[in-house]
Amino acid sequence: MNIILDIDGTICFDGQQINQDIVDRLLSLHNIGYTIIFASARPIRDLLPVLPKQFHLFPLIGGNGSIVSINGHIRPLATIQPKSFKVIKDVINHYDLDYIVDDQWDYAARVDESHTIFRRLDPQRLAHKLTLDDIKAPIKTILLNIANEDFDEIAAYIATTAPHLSLINHSNEHNIDITAKNINKFSAIESILGSQPTYIAFGNDHNDIEMLQHAEIGYFVNNNQIDVAILKNDNKIQCIDANTDALCLVLDQLLEDLV
Repeated sequence: MNIILDIDGTICFDGQQINQDIVDRLLSLHNIGYTIIFASARPIRDLLPVLPKQFHLFPLIGGNGSIVSINGHIRPLATIQPKSFKVIKDVINHYDLDYIVDDQWDYAARVDESHTIFRRLDPQRLAHKLTLDDIKAPIKTILLNIANEDFDEIAAYIATTAPHLSLINHSNEHNIDITAKNINKFSAIESILGSQPTYIAFGNDHNDIEMLQHAEIGYFVNNNQIDVAILKNDNKIQCIDANTDALCLVLDQLLEDLV
C-alpha cells in the first residue's frame, strides 16, 4: 500500500521539522512494506531540509505536483511556457507584487522577511537566487501579499489571459499558486504510481483536494482557514485534528492493520 503525505500543516507544524514520533511511525510503516511518498507545495530544494535524511531517497513530489524526485533524481513534470510566464511577470510588475518563482532548483523571489514563507525559502542556501528574467523554465510561481481589492481581478485576468495555467487561489492568505495546466499533486502521483493508483493520503489545504478525493482513504488534517465542505461530503475522507497525537493515532492504526 502507498501512503502519501503533505508536509506543512499536515505532518510538520512549525515549518521546520517533523516530530520524531511521526518520523518513527513512518519508518515503521516503511519497514513493514508501505511505500511512503511526500507531496508538498515546496519545491524539492525546500522540501529536503524539513525531511530527515532517511527520507531523502523516498519518492518526493514538490511544487504542487510540478516536480518529482525518485531515488534522489529530480525531474520536472511540466514547466510554465514563455507566453504564460510573460503574463505572470506583467501582473507582478503592474501590481507591484511580491513573488517566488521556482525552476528545477534555483529561484527568483521578492519576499518580505516578516512573511511566514521567508524562513522556508532555501533555508540551507542550496540554490542560486536569480532575477525573474533569468528563470527560463519555471515550474511554479507564488504571487504573495495580494491586496484584497485586487485579488479577484488578478485571478480572473490570469485565468483568462493565460489559459494554459492552473491556479490555486488562497484568498484567505492573499496568495495565488500557479503551475502549468492540469498539474497538481494527484497528477504527480499518477506519474509515479501509474493510472488509477491506490493509496492513503494525508493533507490539509486547497492543493491537497484532488489527492484526497482520489485516495482509497483520505485524512484531512483540520485547517480552519479553508472551507472543507467539499471534503466533508466525501465518506472516504475523515477529518482529524492538526496535532502530532491525532496523526500518530491514525498511523498506529495503520501499523496494527498490517501487522
